[in-house]
Amino acid sequence: MKTYLKAAVIILFAALMASCSEESNGPRKDRSVGGTREILAITQNPRQWEGVIGDSLRHFFLQEQYGLPQPESRNNLAHITTDAFSDMFKKHKCIIEVDINPNLEKATAKTTENVWAAPQRYVVISAPDEQSWIELFDKQKELYQQWFDKVERERILTVFRPSKDDAIADAIAKRFGFTLTVPQGFYVAKDEANFMWLRKELERSSADIVIYQTPYRDTLQFETKALLSMRDLTMGQNIPGPSEGSYMGTETDIVPPVVTTAIDFPAGYAKEMRGMWKVYNNYMGGPFVSYTFADKRTGQLVTVEGFYYEPNQKKRNALLQLESIAYSLKFVEAEEE
Repeated sequence: MKTYLKAAVIILFAALMASCSEESNGPRKDRSVGGTREILAITQNPRQWEGVIGDSLRHFFLQEQYGLPQPESRNNLAHITTDAFSDMFKKHKCIIEVDINPNLEKATAKTTENVWAAPQRYVVISAPDEQSWIELFDKQKELYQQWFDKVERERILTVFRPSKDDAIADAIAKRFGFTLTVPQGFYVAKDEANFMWLRKELERSSADIVIYQTPYRDTLQFETKALLSMRDLTMGQNIPGPSEGSYMGTETDIVPPVVTTAIDFPAGYAKEMRGMWKVYNNYMGGPFVSYTFADKRTGQLVTVEGFYYEPNQKKRNALLQLESIAYSLKFVEAEEE
């Protein structure tokens, strides 16, 4: 009951704040609602949520996100039952629904986009029994997470686009041949031949975006060791620490960086590196996420990275915003006038 009430309050508040509508390829859709990284789980009854199905959802979606200094789950989960799935909840951005029907022959999953709002992803898993439901969920859960991640990034960018800093976008385009949707509040801290540093500084926090490139030679440059070496060299030369002799590097002992293949990155094949940055000869640190791709037009290996600093505060949502900016990448010649 408490979970239901909490979800209702959050979604109602978001619905009131998001009064304007978004254009889509079809009819006008209301802007989707829900907290950042929040997934709405719908079960047919409380027993499913309290039992093995709910356990499966919680075990996967609430696992800790890697590379953060404080423990934070990758997602938040809100829950309602089917009879409470009213129009208000139908505008939630990320929905997964449980359908147990003994008359079914096998488990199936169906997904749709932007049914009642945009951006939105709605997943329904139907099965004849709980065991087959869990088996299908376990088989496809990584795909569901990818879908929900895409919605989260797009929702953030719908907020950022109206406040895009055109001057910064033009500077990036002139230097690297692509643009990013960087909202106002950032400034160019350094702009050199193969390196650009964008900053947004508040009293106790700093959000940073760096773009750097080096000639692309071969696929070995995508290996973890090579990516880490390139990051440490570039950051050490270009990002000074607050005290004399201090400079940025990568934490490799306590939280070793993890490299994976990025999903649906707009520049094509890219490697994501996620981990912690640190300042040598100082005590500063925080999370970062970077995306490295080969730009076939220029023959350069390009990295777009976001890193964040805010001592003793949660950082998951702020890092997601920087990740979304990286995913807004668009090559200049592909831009629409």
